[in-house]
Amino acid sequence: MNIKKNTTLLVTAAALSAFTGCSETPKAVEPPPSLLDVNSAPSDVTFDWQQPFKMIISSFKNSDRYSDDSMFDLCDLTGDDIPELVLSPSSGASSQCDVYMLIGDTADLIATTGAYGTFQFIPSQTAIGFSYDGESFSTGEYLTFKEGSFNKEFDFYNNSGSASSGTTIRYEINSNEVTLAKYEEYLHLYRDFVTAQIGRKYTMGDSAVNYALYNTECWNAVMKDDQKQLYKEKLDSILAEPDLNDAAFEIVDLDVNGVPEVVVSTGILDDSQVRVFYLEEDGIKELDTTCDTDGGIHFDINAKIFYATNFDGNVQCWSIAGSDISGFKPSDSTMLCGRKYPLTSENIEKAFS
Repeated sequence: MNIKKNTTLLVTAAALSAFTGCSETPKAVEPPPSLLDVNSAPSDVTFDWQQPFKMIISSFKNSDRYSDDSMFDLCDLTGDDIPELVLSPSSGASSQCDVYMLIGDTADLIATTGAYGTFQFIPSQTAIGFSYDGESFSTGEYLTFKEGSFNKEFDFYNNSGSASSGTTIRYEINSNEVTLAKYEEYLHLYRDFVTAQIGRKYTMGDSAVNYALYNTECWNAVMKDDQKQLYKEKLDSILAEPDLNDAAFEIVDLDVNGVPEVVVSTGILDDSQVRVFYLEEDGIKELDTTCDTDGGIHFDINAKIFYATNFDGNVQCWSIAGSDISGFKPSDSTMLCGRKYPLTSENIEKAFS
C-alpha cells in the first residue's frame, strides 16, 4: 500500500511481434518494492482503549473543568505496553492531572496528581510524582503503580525558602518532621532517575484528539521492516555521537499521509537541534529545525505545519506536506513532539520492534 508523496508508476506497453504477423500476449511487469509502501493505513489498526478514552475526553470537554487551556496526554505509565490517558485541566499552579487506565472495557480513574497541569513519570520505578516550589516552601508527592492503581509512597514538605526571615526550618515526610538527612534519603528514591514530563502534549481540538487516539500507537503495525530498519540505523548512529545529553525521539506523521517520520530532539536547551527524518523513494532524508523552549517542536495537525517558538516569541515554521507557511497561526489541534522516548538502545529497539 503506497500512500506517500506523488509517485508515478510506469506501465509497460504491450509489445507487438514482428514475426509471422502474430501478436504476443504481454507479460505483466511487477513494479519494484517501494520504500513508501506500508502494511496498512493507521485507521485500520485498532486498540481496545481507543473508544473508552474518546468517551472520557468527550465527557471532560462537556464539563465545567474544561477550558481553552486544557490539554491531554497518552503514555504507558504502568509498563504493560498499553497507554494511559492523562487529562490536564489547565496550566495553573494548582492544576492536577487525572490519570485513566483501561480496565476491562472501560477507562477508570487511577490517580490524581501534579502541579501546573503536569507530573513527572519515572519509568524505571513505575512511579509518578511532582514537586511544587512556592516562594518560601516546596511540597510534592510520589506514587507507584501497585495492584491496578497508583498508590502514594510519601508526600514531602520543607520551608527552607523562608530561612532568611528567621522562621524555624522544617522538613516533613508524610506530615511528620524529619531531619534533613532523612528527608534527602526519601527523595533520593525517586528524584535522581530519568524522568519525563507528562500531561500537556495534545490540545483538545477534534483533529488532535483523533490523531492522538488513532495514529500515535499504530506505527509498528503500519511500517514495513525495511522502513523500521532505516530509522533504527539512523537513531543508532545519533546515539553513538559524543556529548549527547538528554536526547529523545518520537515517531510522528508530519504530513498526515500514513507514512510516519521520526523527530529527534538532541536536548532540552533552547539551542538544541531538532532533526526530522522522512522517507523518499531513494532513501531516508533529513531536515534540520530549531527547537521550542523545551527541546521539541510543535505540530499543527490541521495545517500540516510544524513549528518552534523561542524565548523571544519568534516562530519558525516548516512543512513537508507542501503547506503554505506564510501567515501561519496555530489551530486548536496541535501537539508537542520529539520527546516521547528518551534516546536509548532499549527504546529504539522497542519503538521499531
